[in-house]
Amino acid sequence: MAENKPIQSSGFNLRSINGILNIILSAFSVPETPSEPLPPPLIMTGAKLRSGMSSQGLAADIISRQSDAGRVVGDVFADGPNVEEAMELIRVQQIVNMILNEAKVDVVIPPGVAVKTVGIGNLGAPVISQGATVAMAIGDGIIR
Repeated sequence: MAENKPIQSSGFNLRSINGILNIILSAFSVPETPSEPLPPPLIMTGAKLRSGMSSQGLAADIISRQSDAGRVVGDVFADGPNVEEAMELIRVQQIVNMILNEAKVDVVIPPGVAVKTVGIGNLGAPVISQGATVAMAIGDGIIR
């Protein structure tokens, strides 16, 4: 005969209005304060200085830090290559591959952003135009 095991509680009470309200409010709570946005000139120059993601470099950093936790790294007992290190490399390669190939970046340009354009008029004189965005714009990007 099967034993009746007690059901594990998830901490949410669906039997009261307060419980349901707490579930809804927890969906809209911000877990931590958002970071301050970086100034555009800093992003333009800083983005060009980044080397990009490397699964080999990330795996090497993780493996080298494993000794901080007391794990044996390198060839264990000289029995050949360390399988743990090989698995770490495979794991990191898959994670980086997923981030680089499947991640999606959405960019929103808020209304009121200054827009300046310079062009050449009919007589060859420069034409300068200034304005601002009046609606939100959405763009796509890639992680590199």
